[in-house]
Amino acid sequence: MAAAALDLAWESSPMTAPGPYALPANEKKQLATHRVGRAATYLWALSPVLTCGYAAPIMLAIALARRRDNLVLAALIVHSALLTSSCLVMGTFADQTPLWGDVLIYSSWFLAAIGGTAQLLVIRPLVFPAGARPEVPVAQLSNAEVLDRARKLRDQARRTAEADPMLAKRLAIGRPDLPRQFDDGGLVDVNHAPLHILTSLPGVTERSARQIQEWVERSGPFASLGEVMLVIEISPTFEHHLREYCVFIP
Repeated sequence: MAAAALDLAWESSPMTAPGPYALPANEKKQLATHRVGRAATYLWALSPVLTCGYAAPIMLAIALARRRDNLVLAALIVHSALLTSSCLVMGTFADQTPLWGDVLIYSSWFLAAIGGTAQLLVIRPLVFPAGARPEVPVAQLSNAEVLDRARKLRDQARRTAEADPMLAKRLAIGRPDLPRQFDDGGLVDVNHAPLHILTSLPGVTERSARQIQEWVERSGPFASLGEVMLVIEISPTFEHHLREYCVFIP
C-alpha cells in the first residue's frame, strides 16, 4: 500500500508531462460553432457602415426584439426617420436636389452608418451575451491507468536511450528542466540533470545530489543505479523507486 502511494504521488508530480489531448470531433465542432457565432455578432454590429446606414434600422429592430430597451427604441425611430426622409427627398427631387436636400441625405447616411455602428457595437454584448465557452474535457483516468500509462512511457523512453543516446539527448529524455515535446513518463537523467531535478527523486537529498554531480565531473557518467547506490549516500529503501525513474545516458 505504501509503495503504491509513493508511486501515485510521484506520477502526480509536475515532472511527468501529460501527453497531448486530441479533441473529439464533436468538441471541435462546438468550438468552431462558438467562434463563428461570435464573429457573426460583430458582422451584425458593422452592417450599418457596410450598407451606408440602411441596415441600421433593421439591426436595431433585431436588438429591440432580443432585448427591450427605450434607448434602442429611440435610436430605431430616429434612424428610421432620417433614412425615410432622405429617401423621400431623393424620390421627390430626383437629379435636381436642392442644397438642403443634399445635406439631409448625406447627414442621414453618415449618422445611420457611423452612429448606428457605434451604438450596435456598444450594445452587442447585451444583445448577444457571451454564452459559456465549450469546455475542453479532461480525460478522467483511474489511478491504475495513470500509473500504467506513465510506466509504459518510461519503458519506451529507456529503450530509446539505450538504442540511441544521442537521440535521447535531443529528445531531452530525463531532462524536465529543458523545453521538450517528448513525454518520458517522469524519467530523470542522473548523469546530466541539474541539482533541483536530482533532489526531486525519491530519497535523493541535496547532499546526495551534489555527490552525484561531483562524481560525474570527476569520474565520468554512471552506467547503472547499482553504481550510484555503491558510492552515493542514498538509503537502500528508495532503490526500488529510483530504479523506476532513473535513466543513465552517457
